[in-house]
Amino acid sequence: MKDYIDYVLRNERKPVEIEKIYKKIKELKRVVDPDYSFSSEDIEEISNALVKGIEEYEYYRTPKGKYTLLSKTSFRKGKFHGNKNAEGVVVCNTSYFKKNGEVSIREEKFEIKKDNVNNAVDGDTVLIDAGGNGHKPSIVKIIKRNIDNIVGTVTTVGTKSYVIPIDKKKKNLTIHLDGNAEDGSIVAVSLSKLSEKELEKYKESKENQYLGKISQIFVNNDGAHSDALFEAFKCGMPQGFSEASIKQLESIPMEVYDNEKAGREDYTNLEIFTIDGADTKDKDDAVSLRILPNGHYELGVHIADVNYYVKEGTPIDKDAFRKGTSYYFGGMVEPQLPPKLSNGICSLNENVERLTKSVIIEFDKNGNVVNRKLVPSVIKSRKSLTYENVNKVLGGQYVEEYLPFKDTLKKMDELAKILRQKRLYGGAIIFNKPELKFIHDEMGNPTAVALRYDNDAENLIEEFMLAANNAVAEILTEEKIPCVYRVHDVPNSERLDYFLDFLNAINMPYEFNTEEIIKDKEILQGLILHISKNAIRVANSKSFSDMLNTNLVRCMSHASYSTKNIGHYGIGSETYCHFTSPIRRIADLAISRIIDECYFEKNDIVREQNIKKWTDLAIEYAAQASKMERVSEDVEKNVLYMDAAAYLSNYVGQEFEATVVTLSNNGICVQLDNLLEGKVRNRYLDGEYVYNQRNFTLVALDGKGNYYVGDRLRLRLINTSKETKSVDFVVLEKIYENTIKDKNKSNQYVKSKAIEKRRIDFN
Repeated sequence: MKDYIDYVLRNERKPVEIEKIYKKIKELKRVVDPDYSFSSEDIEEISNALVKGIEEYEYYRTPKGKYTLLSKTSFRKGKFHGNKNAEGVVVCNTSYFKKNGEVSIREEKFEIKKDNVNNAVDGDTVLIDAGGNGHKPSIVKIIKRNIDNIVGTVTTVGTKSYVIPIDKKKKNLTIHLDGNAEDGSIVAVSLSKLSEKELEKYKESKENQYLGKISQIFVNNDGAHSDALFEAFKCGMPQGFSEASIKQLESIPMEVYDNEKAGREDYTNLEIFTIDGADTKDKDDAVSLRILPNGHYELGVHIADVNYYVKEGTPIDKDAFRKGTSYYFGGMVEPQLPPKLSNGICSLNENVERLTKSVIIEFDKNGNVVNRKLVPSVIKSRKSLTYENVNKVLGGQYVEEYLPFKDTLKKMDELAKILRQKRLYGGAIIFNKPELKFIHDEMGNPTAVALRYDNDAENLIEEFMLAANNAVAEILTEEKIPCVYRVHDVPNSERLDYFLDFLNAINMPYEFNTEEIIKDKEILQGLILHISKNAIRVANSKSFSDMLNTNLVRCMSHASYSTKNIGHYGIGSETYCHFTSPIRRIADLAISRIIDECYFEKNDIVREQNIKKWTDLAIEYAAQASKMERVSEDVEKNVLYMDAAAYLSNYVGQEFEATVVTLSNNGICVQLDNLLEGKVRNRYLDGEYVYNQRNFTLVALDGKGNYYVGDRLRLRLINTSKETKSVDFVVLEKIYENTIKDKNKSNQYVKSKAIEKRRIDFN
């Protein structure tokens, strides 16, 4: 019935009475069916649809009781983006009907002044009157408050305690503390509206009065950690564990008992070890390797059997599903599982027995899979190795405590390189770009910058995990068992077109077009090599290659989780899943459960029931895993920007060399050789400039010289802001210019147009 109502209302110029809607729908129905009889059920259905449409802000009922589309009025539903001055912008995605009946979604933005905010806070869903006829846009109703997660500082005034939001955009909330916390503590609170009785008790009568119940206490007066936690909170990162989860831990054993080994392969006598970062405490994967009599490699990848301890539907499982992943940011970790599990019984620590699921794969000398099996197992890791020391061993250095594993590590490296080369030939895309990390002190302050490149040890573990994940996905698919696939689509053609134009503009043209690159991965791999060979020539800086590789990565589609297998473009696999990190990812825990219930299950009837169950349940896990992975990425990215501003605040006034990486009408984005980035804003440039988008050039209007991507500059750092995540420089001199001689005609045209406009505006 909604389609009929939409049709009637979009074709009426003015709001109409409900009786006219009945009449029009009756006429429309009789066009299709001349014998149609309008009934009381139709009247009720239309009335209900109108009520629902009004509740969802699709329809509007006038004070005189007439109906129209909300988009035909001055009212709009949208999201309020407030600032610290209690003003902001409301962004509305409004539905409009085209003449052919199709729906068009149009984004509209309305600036809201302080007097018209009507107690809304940043993130609220609101109804606005868009104004017009001399009236400014104003918020008329708060539809849904964005107050689910509030982090603030406890402040005591007399006998009353309040929570002052750290987010200055929510400073107009008054939060009365429900609970006990020391003055100055940082707390998270869930809010409830004060009742009339409570308002009377607190002797308050203003709007935006709330009672805040403590959901978590963070650290006292710890600026760096608190800022990072607050940023993570804003991104939507769930924190902490429920009381029920903490209680459940009491019933989980912290060692493996003999009766728990029944039905498992006993690999405790194999040479098995873990390889992780030096500070890793949650070790969910271990590896082993044997050379078989036929000369083949037998790789063992042994994964913590988290599902044995975290049963579906239990409090810990619900918390794990809510979080979706572990979060690593600002020198801290918010684990998916309680540390007692993630660092204890589920972690493959050295010299203790652990329950696992093992993928055993036999490879021939060319890296082809000859045999494979997936079995429940029990292992005992011989030692916890680190990437740093394994790289030393593989590089020929002497590490005494690693001598017993030296030969195995050499053979593992041999196999890993065979597998990596095979993947490259099979179409895998490998970017050799560094990962930017900060070293933090115990208070969470960034003290140093570290660029981490993947070396032989990191590549070794990556290849073995890829092999195990690939094997598990193929086994489940062959058995027609549901799977939470890790999928990755082809590159985004528009972004790739833009990137190729960009390369051409900076004197690094690539001979192939977007269609050829997407179709042939060898050509894409050639593009990566093209960048590494020519970056130094163009920008006289090695870090420029890292920047270009980063921009090329952004042309790739975003990997996600799905029950529909479209393959994984990036790693060159037709069938792939995530299985190897059940401590840290909910998708891997789902795969572990699917294996137990649908692959290891011997009873055919139970097995079929479980397959049916997971056909639907896997969809929920895939959606949640994808959603929370985005949250994790936002947390990591935003805190990294905060750390960059905080770290560089110690160097204000000092000089740096940097490379121009992007240009815009707002100024110049530069990258230091340690990959930290900042801006030279237009107002800090010596002269007036206009951006030539076609040519990726910032064109000088007064003879000061153009700026090109790839230019090397000497800069002075003048300002940083952790709050706005900004780093500002001024240019001292241009060290090296990536001039684009053949593009100057375009630049001259843009310059003349800008000067002409300036002359007209002046007159």
